[in-house]
Amino acid sequence: MPGIGAITYRHTHKVQNKKIIAMATINNAISRDLFSSVLPTFGTLRKRIPVWDEGQKMFICDQYQSECGNFYYRGVRFCDRIAIVEKVGLFKTWTYIDSIEIYAFNGMGMELIQKQDYDKVFRDEAFIRSESAKMITLYLSSVAKTQGVSVSQEEKETQAHELVEKCFKSFLDADYQVRLTQILPAIENKE
Repeated sequence: MPGIGAITYRHTHKVQNKKIIAMATINNAISRDLFSSVLPTFGTLRKRIPVWDEGQKMFICDQYQSECGNFYYRGVRFCDRIAIVEKVGLFKTWTYIDSIEIYAFNGMGMELIQKQDYDKVFRDEAFIRSESAKMITLYLSSVAKTQGVSVSQEEKETQAHELVEKCFKSFLDADYQVRLTQILPAIENKE
């Protein structure tokens, strides 16, 4: 006949196993729910969340198709200091850039600091990086001038390039600051 300790151990072990099985069942249900909401069956609306595009290193927001059949979206990438928003159009087999906007943070809000519109310019990552860095350099130049501060052109360009590179960091990297995704709702509401 088993002692009290053995019975208590078996009972505790059974209770722990039931809790583990219950948690696994809950986790599986949550996973199924998540997958169903972001990858629904045909005819079911998809949960409205920004989509991370690893190839372009940006979140894709506000997708729509025009009456002419052209497809448009806003691409958003950011770091802890700025956000870069691309307005992108797809026409037949061409992807072109409509505009680039640079935002600076102001508390939990954002302020547009630079905007450049383009006409029939093919989208190219090197072009986006270069234009974004130029725009940030112009912003830093104007701020330095209004503040009466002397900053070398090289220093402004270096700072601009560093910020742009931080914005092109992959969201999937282990060291990406997930809290930065709180920025997305502020950017999505910008028109």
